[in-house]
Amino acid sequence: MEIGDNLRRLRTCAGLTQQEIADKLDVSRVAIGQWEADKSMPRKGNLEQLADLFNVTVADLMGEEAQGVRPRPAEYATLPVLVAGHAGEFTDEFGPDEVADVPLSVLERVNDPDAYLMRVRGDCMNRRFCDGENALLSPRCEPRNGDAVAAEYNGEMILRSYYRGASTLVLSPDSYEEGFTDIVFDDPESAPVELRGVVKWHQASEVRRY
Repeated sequence: MEIGDNLRRLRTCAGLTQQEIADKLDVSRVAIGQWEADKSMPRKGNLEQLADLFNVTVADLMGEEAQGVRPRPAEYATLPVLVAGHAGEFTDEFGPDEVADVPLSVLERVNDPDAYLMRVRGDCMNRRFCDGENALLSPRCEPRNGDAVAAEYNGEMILRSYYRGASTLVLSPDSYEEGFTDIVFDDPESAPVELRGVVKWHQASEVRRY
């Protein structure tokens, strides 16, 4: 594995953007993008900064055996994957033994003790989420227009983009594929839909079964 793959994995697991990493290292966002794309190699000083930032060694950061490299376990919390959300399609329930790790830094930022994970399924939202990703949902967060939300509709869990006007509520797909349509409610207050949480963070699936 190239250093770019390790760097991208660590950054994603830490819930950081390329710009946030760039600010911490006092380099440009373009430089971070080039490192992740393996178009250039960080200097020794930058490698040491990255290793310190992610709580790993430089050898781990550069090693080809670092597929599972991530910050030490103390930097993570284990959450249940409570529901498999098909992004616009039907839903299945996962068993109670489905769990995945979330960085503590992300949970501190979200600041919702009721936060939980949903496994994304389907292509309805594939401009924003990949099939199989874990999405961290905050039930206490008030959605804003454009937020991705999980909602229970017709007895199924769906993942859509949220838009609310003065007299309408729209749950909209965001897909490269055709065939998905908006779900429109003319009276938001009495709409037969229940919001289950706002997506605050997501990452590639690392679900474990015990």
